[in-house]
Amino acid sequence: MIVTENLRFRYGEKDILKGVDFTAEKGEVTVLMGKNGAGKTTLLKHFNGLLRPYEGYVSVDGERLRYDRKSLLKVRRKVFYVFQNPDDQILSPTVWQEVAFGPKNLGIDGEELGKVVREALEAVGLNGYERRLCSTLSGGEKRRLTIASALTMSPEYVIMDEPSANVDGYGLEMIVRLVRMLKKEGKGVVISTHDLDLARAVGDKFYFMESGRIVWEGERLSWNMARKLGIRTFSSGRIVLSSFPEEGFDFVGVVGDGEKGKDVVEKAILKAIEGNEVLLICDGCMQEVAEVVMRYPVEVEVRGEGDGEVYKN
Repeated sequence: MIVTENLRFRYGEKDILKGVDFTAEKGEVTVLMGKNGAGKTTLLKHFNGLLRPYEGYVSVDGERLRYDRKSLLKVRRKVFYVFQNPDDQILSPTVWQEVAFGPKNLGIDGEELGKVVREALEAVGLNGYERRLCSTLSGGEKRRLTIASALTMSPEYVIMDEPSANVDGYGLEMIVRLVRMLKKEGKGVVISTHDLDLARAVGDKFYFMESGRIVWEGERLSWNMARKLGIRTFSSGRIVLSSFPEEGFDFVGVVGDGEKGKDVVEKAILKAIEGNEVLLICDGCMQEVAEVVMRYPVEVEVRGEGDGEVYKN
């Protein structure tokens, strides 16, 4: 577990972190969100000793960070930091050399080193890139390269600062898959992001920072909550799931069984994305339909017969 207590940090005379309490567990994905300048990157850089607080402390698995060279080397093997700008992290000329750098320093060589590097490159979709110069890679490819370097080190925690920046749709899917893989392996993953889709796809716990403080935390980040916190979303419409008819909606659909029911749900989602108020009448399939529509950038409200509102996404 990574824990900070009353963490304070300043650049010169300017306070950046103002008493931050934060927890990230192994086997979970913790998402840190907030506006530019809120202090997210500064906080993340404390987790493996890249920055040192002037007050408060950081502990990893119950052991407080110490800032001598030997202690920092130890914690950085356990907590791997993936920088927001890949160029700040990439040191080697070729892709193979970059991914092999960490494990070689741990004493891994020969066939074992080759196996570790190949598996890491395959995991991030860069197999075949071994001889490519790092300087010729795109921004998204460089970001995946830094994640491959993390995989070869087998850390217990992976810290990712804005991992979806400058990546295309394929790159985003790859990051989601990698984060889920790390979680399945029991790693603790901490992600800083502005991307609500990424946050909701992988997050188990969410923190929101503002002006150097944690101002909200929770285990569910809804579209409604995201808008209140000022997180950019593309939600414009609303779907109400109910077991009885109601008036005042732009589109009303009745969800039945089979392909016809799926067609109604798909049409409802499109109508809501376009900005419409949509009512879907469900009987016996409400949970199943809710799980589908909540994947999309629309506000969702679930109601039970005679009970009024049950849940808002």
